[in-house]
Amino acid sequence: MRGNVGDRIIQHSRRVDQADRVGTIVEVHGEEGPFLVRFEGRDPCLVFPGPDAEIAMVDDHSS
Repeated sequence: MRGNVGDRIIQHSRRVDQADRVGTIVEVHGEEGPFLVRFEGRDPCLVFPGPDAEIAMVDDHSS
C-alpha cells in the first residue's frame, strides 16, 4: 500500500459500534509503509496498514 505525505488513510472499523478512523500521513518510513499518521485529536502514531485500511491520495503534494 503506497502513500505520500499529505494523503489520507482510512482505517475501517472491525466493529459495528465503532466509526472508521481517518488520519493524515505526516511521514513515510518505507516504500509501502509504515506511516506516521496524525488522527484527529490524537498525537501522531506509527501505522502499519493492513487489509482494513485504504489510502485516499491527495492530488497536490506540493504543500
